[in-house]
Amino acid sequence: LVVLVVAEWSYLSWGERVVPLRAEGLPFYCGEWIDLHSGDYFRSVIAYLRELLDRLGSQLSYRQKKAARALFLAAVECENDFFDMAYEGDDVGPKTEL
Repeated sequence: LVVLVVAEWSYLSWGERVVPLRAEGLPFYCGEWIDLHSGDYFRSVIAYLRELLDRLGSQLSYRQKKAARALFLAAVECENDFFDMAYEGDDVGPKTEL
């Protein structure tokens, strides 16, 4: 759940940013990817996942919270690596492993 929240939340942030920049004549699959990761419905999905993580997180032991936090931070680094590679080219290798 921790990694899913990071991935989907970052896609929401990206999707919301690119909606107004959407170019004419994009391939169908690019437009679908943008639509999937933006808008009220997707925002509600992310809000639900975050609330679920908060609720479940409050029930974890200290050791479990520490492990979940480490996964969260590693997932953020992986997402940053992914977007760096997407925007800077594939010669930029991943810096983080989960």
